[in-house]
Amino acid sequence: MTGAVRYLRTIGLAVQFVIQLWLLKHLAWLRGSRQAKAASALYARQARQFVRFAGRMGGLIIKVGQFMSVRIDLLPKEYIDVLSELQDALPAVPTPDIVAVIESELARPLNRIYASFEPVPVAAASLGQVHRATLPDGTPVAVKVLRPGIEDLVATDLKSLKLVLRLLDKLTGFGRHIDLDALETDFTATFTDELDYVKEGTYAESFQRDLLLNPCVDIPQIYWERSTRRVLTMEYMGGVPIDDLATLDAWGVDRHELAVNLAGLFFEMILEHGRYHADPHPGNVFVRPDGIIQLIDFGMVGAITPEARREYGHLVTALVRRNAPGIVRALKALGFLGPGADTRRLTELIAPYIDTIVGQVAGFYTGTSIMDSVMSGGVHLTVDASTLADIQSFIYTQPIILPGQTTFLGKALVTVIGLCLRLDPGLDLLGTAAPYVTGQTANAVSDLVGRALTQGKDFLADIVPLAGRLGSLVKRLDDGSLEAEYAQLIELKVREATQRQTRQTLRAIAVSTGLLALILGWFHRRR
Repeated sequence: MTGAVRYLRTIGLAVQFVIQLWLLKHLAWLRGSRQAKAASALYARQARQFVRFAGRMGGLIIKVGQFMSVRIDLLPKEYIDVLSELQDALPAVPTPDIVAVIESELARPLNRIYASFEPVPVAAASLGQVHRATLPDGTPVAVKVLRPGIEDLVATDLKSLKLVLRLLDKLTGFGRHIDLDALETDFTATFTDELDYVKEGTYAESFQRDLLLNPCVDIPQIYWERSTRRVLTMEYMGGVPIDDLATLDAWGVDRHELAVNLAGLFFEMILEHGRYHADPHPGNVFVRPDGIIQLIDFGMVGAITPEARREYGHLVTALVRRNAPGIVRALKALGFLGPGADTRRLTELIAPYIDTIVGQVAGFYTGTSIMDSVMSGGVHLTVDASTLADIQSFIYTQPIILPGQTTFLGKALVTVIGLCLRLDPGLDLLGTAAPYVTGQTANAVSDLVGRALTQGKDFLADIVPLAGRLGSLVKRLDDGSLEAEYAQLIELKVREATQRQTRQTLRAIAVSTGLLALILGWFHRRR
């Protein structure tokens, strides 16, 4: 199929959907319950048609469908129910074609790259597929390879997506509530990054550094000598998807603790580091038998400015304290309320019901659209009819906007919240966020580093076997100076260690030794 044919078919489907929705809204005989019933049937029919279309076309279209499948804040329930079945899986590329890509990229025969290479992929997704292999020293690895020709498909699909967004804006006023320029930029940058495995590997190492002191997460090591823009060789993670509840229960993993750790992990990324994993579906979030979270696939990564991080912190604080004016101020500062928004009226509307609104947050993640629920009265707040009408009117008449840099943040948060509540339906989500805006985590880190600095010698006898990753992290602190000598020393010590100590201890030693190396290196250069 040529790019032009693909483009026309995609635009044709979008135009068909828009016309159907326009007719639904404007046909005079469709009113009240009759219109609601017709709308429900149309939404489900369109969603099924889109899933079939995406399965045939592959590429970025599947990614867009997956993105929308978790936006319960935007789409009706009928769409969510069907789109949630859309899997990022396609028929595998024939193994000889994959081998040809690897050999071309790494410029040598496959048997000189890997000691073994499994021909059947463990995953075949829309943009690439993953095979198990082993390095010459016997280390098990996962080899991720881009599908041949996928770059051209993605370029065509991005052009289609931009036209569809503009078409929706012209016919429905879609752009009044979404920053279309920012949305296009987010989609283009994020999906283009997914086609560059050098960026993905670099992101993985960035998260290793960010989360060095978090004892609850494991991130794969990247083997750069066997990686390029189209081939990525990384440490193999042998856990199970985080939604495999039967296996987690059989292993005796504490689901509540796992949910707290997962929520805390993402709050730490967002509120402390300003960089987050933007595609945390179960296929990218695994769990080891000891309950450690294995985070993989950093093709989609989002960033948050320091200013936005500060305001998100204010928002979480206001939610925890049930402070309606604070919530509205934070929403305004973050750009969710556009110029001219009546912030005083919004505060008056939500203040009497703030406990109920915040307390019912878990109910929003049961497969229905938040917007639909509010507009239909499906969110059963204890309010009178007049107040509910005011809330509905406010939603439609005020400049409520999805600002830039929130496109994938919303998707990531909705996905993580859904996973957390599946693990533990009674989880206090705001409670898990609170430490990241009150300074408690900073104190914990300080205590951890302090213990490592004072007890480091005692710890060295019992370190867990993660030498390669530690050596890699420390080695990158500096190059050619005294720090490099410390890196070699650390790597040697870790390779000789036993497997009895915790991962938290390893991180503490890594940080304390790295800090010591940097300090000594600084004095060395000053001399």
